[in-house]
Amino acid sequence: MRRFQLFIVIASALVSLQATAQSAVINSGNAAQENIKNLVEGSAFVRFDNRYEGVRGTPYLIPSWLPGSVQLASKVPLPELKLKYDANQRLLLLLRNAKDSIYLDMNRIESFVLNDPTKTQPRAFKRFYDAPDPAMRREYFEVLVPGNYSLLKLQRKTLQKASFAGAYSADRRYDELVDQTDYFVRTADGRLQPLKLNAKALTAALPEHSAQIQAELKKRPALRTEADFVAFMPWLNSLPALPAK
Repeated sequence: MRRFQLFIVIASALVSLQATAQSAVINSGNAAQENIKNLVEGSAFVRFDNRYEGVRGTPYLIPSWLPGSVQLASKVPLPELKLKYDANQRLLLLLRNAKDSIYLDMNRIESFVLNDPTKTQPRAFKRFYDAPDPAMRREYFEVLVPGNYSLLKLQRKTLQKASFAGAYSADRRYDELVDQTDYFVRTADGRLQPLKLNAKALTAALPEHSAQIQAELKKRPALRTEADFVAFMPWLNSLPALPAK
């Protein structure tokens, strides 16, 4: 009899745990769907339109739909989404179904990740709300190398208007979206230093380590490309984070 009673108690406990787990999964799923709904409803004023018709080039960082994820301020997880990043307006476009897409409310989004099949690693984009320049606080920087000294890449699409009238015109007879790429080093204390892809610019950006950088560069090939800097940053991040001189 006692064994039977013990069996009933254990069975009831297992059923209770299973119900709790299922409820947690359902609640988590509902929260995720609710966050997607809020992202869409909050962006109603920027629904997809034809603003780019007749313009050469693409506003999107990558023209195809990519699987990706979004980090919200609420920290509630979201399911994997199909996304495009409009680098002209700094907006994410969500594919809801084969015939329906909509811009998201970026005020709720801290960062996002795109799984680009041409890259070996997912591409992470982050917004820095403490950037010294207020104009930079709305930008999403691609984090190429994280650390005390982070290597960031800012990619935008700027609109060049047609220019063909006048003696000094560029003889460009169409509006065109063109790539604009800038690099930065972000320090542990929040400085956001513009960076040209050369050694002189790096030592100027980080005067607190200029002597060490110059000594190390004598042992290495010249820094000229993005790949060169990506390879160099782990060494730089082995140095202590110091305030600017």
